[in-house]
Amino acid sequence: MLKRMKEYSLWLLFLVCMNFFDTFGHVTGSQVSYIRGIPVSKNTLYAPDRDFECLDGSLLIPFHYVNDDYCDCGDGSDEPGTSACQNGSFYCKNFGHKPIYIPSTRVNDNICDCCDGSDEYTSTKQCVNNCHDLGREARLEAQKAEELQREGNKIRLEMVAKGKQIKSDTHAHVMKLWVDYEEAIKVKKEKEILKTQAEERESIALMKYKVDKPEQVASKETTEEEELRQSEAEDYFKILDSDGSNTVTIAELQTRATFDKDRDGAVSQEEAMFFLNNQKEVSLQEFIESAWGNIKPFVMLEQGIFKHPEHKIEEKEEEEEGEEEVQEKLEEGHVKEEEHDTIEEEEDLGDEHEKEVEEQEPDEQEPEVQYDEETQVFIDEATSARERFQVAEKTVNDLHSEIKRLEEKLERDYGKEDEFVTLDGECFDYSDLEYTYSLCLFGKASQRSKSGGSDVSLGYWSEWIGQGNKYSKIKYDKGLTCWNGPARSTIVNLSCGKENKLISVTEPSRCEYAMEFVTPALCNPSTEKQDTHDEL
Repeated sequence: MLKRMKEYSLWLLFLVCMNFFDTFGHVTGSQVSYIRGIPVSKNTLYAPDRDFECLDGSLLIPFHYVNDDYCDCGDGSDEPGTSACQNGSFYCKNFGHKPIYIPSTRVNDNICDCCDGSDEYTSTKQCVNNCHDLGREARLEAQKAEELQREGNKIRLEMVAKGKQIKSDTHAHVMKLWVDYEEAIKVKKEKEILKTQAEERESIALMKYKVDKPEQVASKETTEEEELRQSEAEDYFKILDSDGSNTVTIAELQTRATFDKDRDGAVSQEEAMFFLNNQKEVSLQEFIESAWGNIKPFVMLEQGIFKHPEHKIEEKEEEEEGEEEVQEKLEEGHVKEEEHDTIEEEEDLGDEHEKEVEEQEPDEQEPEVQYDEETQVFIDEATSARERFQVAEKTVNDLHSEIKRLEEKLERDYGKEDEFVTLDGECFDYSDLEYTYSLCLFGKASQRSKSGGSDVSLGYWSEWIGQGNKYSKIKYDKGLTCWNGPARSTIVNLSCGKENKLISVTEPSRCEYAMEFVTPALCNPSTEKQDTHDEL
């Protein structure tokens, strides 16, 4: 640091002297022909006859500070030919081949980075200048690339022409479909009117046959049940009315063990009043309306109607005994386990069958209504009108769906010259040792294991995402979600080729795939990359 300050002081003194000798002209550094590490085009920025200004404009330093192996400028521009600045760049002229920039940190590191060896000018590494050989190979590759571009471009132009024709035909087809759609709408409305009229005639004709059967049957059943209930109540009232007084009293109920609710051997007054709805005596009408509902369950119990559950209990006990017997035989080795399983299955089937039989109730076959000839004509006309309307409605819906699908295609970005139109709907496969991959342009990407199984979605067409050339890269997303991970996605890199072909598939990151696809659609000499050479 002290050394740099001394140099800076001497530089100020030098400036004073130069002003004094201004009449003699500038003489410093006039013999320097070039500055190491920069292209010829930047020589004017490194003029030895004046102070050097850092290229970021941050500092003005004496020119002899340039390439003195000490970094003065924050942008490293004062040390283009040394490794002093970590953020500097060294220019390889590479005559005969492509010039390049390398990081200044690679200068004099005993590794030949420039094909002309200019980056190792003070190291012990002896670099061979092979720029002419590399240049020759590069030119051959460039010629092959140019030839590929020319041949691929011929195919691309055919794709462009075909794509434009397809879009033109599609547009015309959509216009025709719109005409057909408007006509179909009219037909649908006409069919709907005819259907409505036919249904009205049908409805009027059926009025004389229309009977609210559910209500009628329900009403009939209710009436029959009510009559049966009343008849049963009257009969039992007569039995209870032992003195013929046309009333049933507490005393008359106490003579019957049927009403002994707690089974203590006697019918108490409270028990008798319960059955008479808290009355001491009831007439026939009161008996039917308020007392019979309390009495009937006990009468049914007395008549043995509730014996069925006891039978079920007996059957269950028999089944348990049979199971115990089978278990005993199993333990004794008399019954094989397979036979035991068969027995259990048969028993289960038997139980299910019994349940089905119990649940199934014979349905009364409703008699088919026979319509008169005139009514039947109206019914047939209405049925036919409905069918014709359904056909017309389906036609409208189908036309609308087709129009929407084609309009979406017309609005899709198929490239600057519609060169990708012909690839819409086309799918291409690629196989490796384990999987077969499929790429459908403007569709989806998928993967299928060669060992079997269903397709796994790797994403659906999303957008063009190329840098520079927008159409050089495609994004597919929203594929099948990985277990405990993100949804699968795919990036498709497109390059020039004489055929449309999927040439490689990799998985750089978990659930993120990369595909390489070649196509003539990318062979366009007019969009060749600009020459980045500063010097040749």
